[in-house]
Order: sequence, then structure tokens, then C-alpha cells
Amino acid sequence: MKKTALFLALPVLAGAGVAHAQSSVTLYGLLDAGLVYINNQSGHSNIETVTGQTNGSRWGLRGSEDLGGGMKAIFTIENGFDTSNGKLLQGGREFGRQAFVGLSSPYGTVTLGRQYDPMTEWIGEIAATSIWAWVGTHPGDFDNLNSNFRVNNAVKYVSPNLYGLRLSGIFAPGGVAGDFASGRVYTLAANYVNGPITAAIAYDNVNNPSISAYDGTVNPGAAGYTSPGKSPVYSGYASANSVEIFGAGISYSFGAGKVGFVYTNTRFNDILRTPTTPNTGKATFNSYEINARWFVIPTLQVAASFDYTKAESAKYEQVDFGPDYFFSKRTDLNLVGVWQHASGIDSTGKPAVAAIGSLGQSSTPNQVAVKLSLRHRF
Repeated sequence: MKKTALFLALPVLAGAGVAHAQSSVTLYGLLDAGLVYINNQSGHSNIETVTGQTNGSRWGLRGSEDLGGGMKAIFTIENGFDTSNGKLLQGGREFGRQAFVGLSSPYGTVTLGRQYDPMTEWIGEIAATSIWAWVGTHPGDFDNLNSNFRVNNAVKYVSPNLYGLRLSGIFAPGGVAGDFASGRVYTLAANYVNGPITAAIAYDNVNNPSISAYDGTVNPGAAGYTSPGKSPVYSGYASANSVEIFGAGISYSFGAGKVGFVYTNTRFNDILRTPTTPNTGKATFNSYEINARWFVIPTLQVAASFDYTKAESAKYEQVDFGPDYFFSKRTDLNLVGVWQHASGIDSTGKPAVAAIGSLGQSSTPNQVAVKLSLRHRF
């Protein structure tokens, strides 16, 4: 009886083997943890543990199935968490970093779900955020180079590579009955790689950013609304009817080194005055960044960047510098020092103060942070 059952099961097992050969699922992740010294955090110096300030800790599953004819079904689900306490990040979402499914073919890739937009993927990869993430990002990450927001309900298309050129676009309908455009997001981008040169441009158009981008739960003007903006650099403009972001960047690699330049223009349109957003009209940000990195030896990289941001009524200057030592391809020790200076009046109508990444704002126009972190990839 047992032999008969085994004989009958053989075709099923053989079929399962064939299916397995045509599909794959990969578990991957990254853990980032360390210490940071901040000379002024709400008026006091502080030393604290820090997680995700270089790269957000995460684990994920990535899979594909060969459908024949050059077509594949693909998916990615990616969780973000805090290594210091194990809590979920991205607003407590189980897969807050990414969650999408799609089809890839010789004609391009279409994916649906919660996704990064090309401003983060292509312009952010040229900027200092690709070296130091949050501590190296432009003040408040108002231009989304370091994924200040991801796009929910997104339909995304990425073209095949044509002589180094790729195009990308996202459309995310608002999903509000009777008001199709309320939370609508769309993006357009192009990326070009030719030998040592990488160049990219991107444009984001986000309606009702309080809800669709900044994770707010109450619409501007409604009872109980509070700005969901995470930084005084832009939080006073978060009640805007829409946000437009244009970004352009170029980098050049030579030997063991690489230099990059990034420009972004961000516009908050039709700002509504509320108790926590004291502005009306529009606000414009222009940001200019130059960065460089150099492998002194194969296991030691040194990098530096300078960013100048002209906000609507404030200015921010930031310098980042530090080494990155690689124990192996998967494990490295990263040290960075950051200085930021602010001047003028910030988005909340108060004298502008420095606010590096998400480390908390200073009580003065200046702030210095030194961060040491250990990263491991699997």
C-alpha cells in the first residue's frame, strides 16, 4: 500500500520540481544600529542609540516566476523595523517599505502596490542620501530624495534599457469617492547610464500631501487637523493643496572615486492656513548639492558632501564628512560628522533652527552630529 501511494505521488512531486525550477523566492535584509552624539537637541547635548539613520533596518521577500516568452511574474514585500526595540516603522505598517506585485517583459515592467518613486530611486542614488541616508539628506527631506514618502496604490511602469536610457512613470489614483483627484500622485522620470556617467531627471506631482504623502489622517481645514510634517523646515507648508518636485542629478566615476551634483526644486501650492500651518499661497525650495567619495584602499571609502537650500523664507547649509570601513562585502562600519546652519524664518513662522535628518531640532541656528553605525546585509 505504501509503495502504491509513493508511486502515485511521483508525478506530483516531479511536477512540483519543475515549477520550483521556474520560480524563485529570496529572503534578504539589512540591519543598521549605532550611536550618535548631538551637540544640541532641544537645547541639550545628547548621546543616544540610533537605528536606520544610515540605512533603514529591514527584511523582505523578493520573488519571480518564469511565465515563458520572456515574461515573469514578480513581487516584493519589505518590512521596516527599529533594531533598538523591534518596533515597526513606516507608521506601523507590516510591509511599510515596499509591497507590490507585477509583470516584467521585454517591453518593460509594470508593478502595482506601495512603491518607491523615481525621485528616491534615481535622483536619491546620485545624492549624499545614498551614502548616509537620513543624516545626509536635505533638511527635512522635503524633496523626497530619501523616501520621506512612498506612493500607495501605485501603478508603476519602468521601460527596458535602450542604449543606457530607461523611462519610468507612476500613477496613483486618489481613491476618494466623488473626488478622483484628491489624493492623486503621478511621477515621470528618465535615467541614463553611459560608462562613467549617470544622469537622471524626475518630476513628482502630489495632491493633498498631508494624506497622500505625509501619513496624516485628517484633511487640512477639517476639525482636528495637525500638520503631519516631520520637520519645521517644511511642516508649516504641509496643508498645501499640492506639492510639485523637480529633481536632476549627474555623477561621474573615475578610478576609485565618484563625484555627483544634484538640484531640486520643490513647490508647495495653495497652502491653507490652519492652527499648525500659518501660511497661505505657495512656498518654493531650491536645493543644490555636490558630493564626492573615494576608496582610499579597497576596504576604506571616504566621502564628503555640501548642500545649500534656499527655502521660501529661510536658508540651510549642511556639510557631511566621514569614512566607511568594509569588513566584508556584507558588513561595514560607518562614521559621519554633520554640521548644519540655518537662517531666516522657518515654515512655522519662527526663527529657523538647524534640524539634521530626524535627530530632532536644535534650539539655535547651528547643530552638529557625529554618528557611528554598524551595518550588516543578508
